[in-house]
Amino acid sequence: MRAPEPRATFRRVGPGLLALALLWLAGATHFASVAAAPDEPALLTLSIVGTSDLHGAALPTNVLGGLPLLAGYVNNLRAARASDGGAVLLVDSGDTFQGTVESNLSEGALVVDAYNEIGYTAEAVGNHDFDFGSVDSPAARQLPGDLRGALKARAAQAKFPFLAANLIDDATGRVVNWPNVQPSVTVKAAGVTVGIVGVMTIDALRSTIGANVQALRVAPPGPAVLDAATKLRSAGAEIVIVAAHAGGRCERFDNPEDLASCDDDSEIFEVARSLPPGLVDVIAAGHTHSGLAHRVNGIAIIEPLSRGQAFGRVDVVLDRSTRKVVRMRLFAPQRLCRDEDGAALNCGAGTESGTPAQYEGRRVEPDRAVEGAMAPALARVRQLQATTLGRSLEAPIHRGGDLGSPLGHIFADALRDAVPGADVAVVNTTTRGLWADLPGGPLTFGRLYDVFPFDNRIARMTVNGATLRDWVANEIRQGRRNGLGISGADVRIGCLADRTQVDLLRDDGRAIKDDDRLLVVTIASPTLSGNVAMAASPGTISPTSKAPIVREVVEDWLRQPGHLLPGQHDPSRHRMELANGNEAGCVASFSR
Repeated sequence: MRAPEPRATFRRVGPGLLALALLWLAGATHFASVAAAPDEPALLTLSIVGTSDLHGAALPTNVLGGLPLLAGYVNNLRAARASDGGAVLLVDSGDTFQGTVESNLSEGALVVDAYNEIGYTAEAVGNHDFDFGSVDSPAARQLPGDLRGALKARAAQAKFPFLAANLIDDATGRVVNWPNVQPSVTVKAAGVTVGIVGVMTIDALRSTIGANVQALRVAPPGPAVLDAATKLRSAGAEIVIVAAHAGGRCERFDNPEDLASCDDDSEIFEVARSLPPGLVDVIAAGHTHSGLAHRVNGIAIIEPLSRGQAFGRVDVVLDRSTRKVVRMRLFAPQRLCRDEDGAALNCGAGTESGTPAQYEGRRVEPDRAVEGAMAPALARVRQLQATTLGRSLEAPIHRGGDLGSPLGHIFADALRDAVPGADVAVVNTTTRGLWADLPGGPLTFGRLYDVFPFDNRIARMTVNGATLRDWVANEIRQGRRNGLGISGADVRIGCLADRTQVDLLRDDGRAIKDDDRLLVVTIASPTLSGNVAMAASPGTISPTSKAPIVREVVEDWLRQPGHLLPGQHDPSRHRMELANGNEAGCVASFSR
């Protein structure tokens, strides 16, 4: 791993879219005050680079993004700071790993390998950083154990700290105390003592897999920043940065003082306004997948969109002798382009007008060392994707159909078979959905993973027939019948007094009565598949921490040749039918 400039020395501190052309003015800068150039000998510049919400997008998409290209931009910036005696600090604000097959199947290891090579200073923990649960086996199946195991493994792998000042362990009532996960850190950069605090949005644990965050809670981020930043200042920090997995949204970046285009009530603005003036210098924000380059309550706030499209930057200019901040220089989000099209102020796409990207007066070159750092994990992922499931499909199986989801029915069959005594399984492919069709040809693990890349577990609940019927009817009224997978019940759709009439029949043709007690299986998610869970009686939803992983259940089901796939079922049986075989009456208005 290269030694970043500067190489931070860590010590623990106690716990306490628009497509406007302005968005991509890559070289556009904003000044908090007009003064002399920052390269004067009496001045020192610290460039703070913020990334967030990468969601595993470590590899480039066409001419945009990718961690080797990010490293190229950072290398150019480090060269500029080396020439004037300054330094670069690189912080990430969370939701780093979950989102692409390359990162997911390595449980984020591929990204940490790259971040180590680039030389990150610190990273805040985000809500989706909990999504992987316990550590996987080499076959990408979750091993029993700590449901925060994958996150802890990434922290242990990292050569920089993970920060979480407002993540509380209910067992102790204190901030979590995991190896290399801490509330804040101090580093030395060009001789300046810099403190960095990490926090997450107050809603973080509502936006991840519930089983993985049991016995954790999030404290309000504002007081957590106040407490940690005060400790950092008392310990000698001359500059304080907050890496926050909480953000805002603005549409213009031409004036950092002008918040007219911003969501003025955003969480990160409220945090900034709650702090005493001068306590915090910079906030590197995230979570909202939007852009910021603005000043609130004297604090420079940057946010770089999402999925590795761009990075944020603010230059903190200090007087070398007094170590006082002279000014802040805010930059619009910098898009990560391999080539630039000057006429369109956008990334080039191999057109005649596309030219190699320039940054800080140098051509941007993707960093081959970062590519090499990711190569071992990437090779393991590709091998895993190619693993055969021992079956072949004569034709694709689609997520959506005219009446119900063929692929959703497969998932529902697998889930129902996995739970002894289950009456019905329901899979709503439009909520915690299926992301792809299963293509024809040999079934591989990679193709299944493309369909369902999540580590959600099975949830079971007890409801009566009326509750289940009302939920199915609501899905149909909302135009989602083509994404509904069901097993153990056939759905008959008609109209009654200008409203949807749904009847449910068991596999043997018997009607499901309103007062029938049914064990229903579905996919656990933050909303537990919507209205079914919300309508269930209190105490009837089973715990999910030890329930099987949905994808693993479906994988095992597909490996068994005795299980029928769509096209192999009895053609006389349809799981969802319109009454009288037509779209008459109220049904006609429902979307297919």
